[in-house]
Amino acid sequence: MPNNGTMPPIEAWQAESLRFTAFPSEIVSTEQLSWWETSVALPPEAVVSRPKTGQYQAYGDIEGRRLTLQIQPGRIEWSMKSIVKADDEQLDVPMLGPFTEVLGSLSKVVSSWLAQAPALNRLAFGAVLSQSVENPRQGLLLLQKYLPSVTIDPDGSSDLFYQINRPRLSLRVDGLRMNRLSKWVLQVAQRVTLVLGAPNETVQRASDFEASCKLELDMNTAPDFGRALPAEHLGALLQETIDLGREIAQEGDVR
Repeated sequence: MPNNGTMPPIEAWQAESLRFTAFPSEIVSTEQLSWWETSVALPPEAVVSRPKTGQYQAYGDIEGRRLTLQIQPGRIEWSMKSIVKADDEQLDVPMLGPFTEVLGSLSKVVSSWLAQAPALNRLAFGAVLSQSVENPRQGLLLLQKYLPSVTIDPDGSSDLFYQINRPRLSLRVDGLRMNRLSKWVLQVAQRVTLVLGAPNETVQRASDFEASCKLELDMNTAPDFGRALPAEHLGALLQETIDLGREIAQEGDVR
């Protein structure tokens, strides 16, 4: 079901976090690793390297967001999250900004890194996105637009959680299956204020409900491909995972 104009534009999705994950064919040596320096325009704020265990982490602030490169045996991940200060009393998870804007910032770094990446068995793109709504009912009505194969009763239901994988064959590499996993959630929270009254008495004052629609994306190359991904197609596969994620964020649960 294409977006016929009744859905919000893709820019309505705010990004909570984004990640690109790669699964190398062999163990990566973290000694004298220079991936950050050659892929990011700014130096890292901190680097933690444990060559004996194959663990490595570098992070720094880019465009007001926290960029992290983390390496563990069998896994390499570039991620972007909000900068959280120690004295920040905000209860809500701060957003990174509009999905497409943040995606462009992170994908630029990862595209540069892929030119020097080791042999990879798999590649994945993940995101956690959010849209605020006025109330739970409006959230259910919004999710109904994104979920055409699900019948939602906005007046007689609550606590919606829907997850599905709709694989497709890759358009870039013959015989490669692309997993398209999406998770849709109506999230409802209520703030509670504790007011101190008489000795040993506490009064709870509940504020209005806050509701939002959450979308978690996991676009990844399937593990049953049986061999390393073609090095000459890594950039194209990265773009394919991005395109698949954007499609779901814009059009909903399409086949």
